[in-house]
Amino acid sequence: MLRGDREISLTAREFAVLEYLARHAGEVVTKRELLEHVWDFEFEGDPNIVEVYVARIRRKIDVASEPPMIDTIRGAGYRLSDAA
Repeated sequence: MLRGDREISLTAREFAVLEYLARHAGEVVTKRELLEHVWDFEFEGDPNIVEVYVARIRRKIDVASEPPMIDTIRGAGYRLSDAA
């Protein structure tokens, strides 16, 4: 993946999370949606795994000089920002 001129390495799962957000750019995506589409509808682990993956992605793709790509919508989910 590229952001600007930087190449960013993502795991398959990280890429799947970011891809799902990109396919729904501008929309709020809930944790439940991500669990159902990136993991699967029968996932029985801790739903906070979504937060873990979003944090990992943010550490890899965001730098101080660029606007963040993923917005957290408190109580609702995540949205790929317009700045992405």
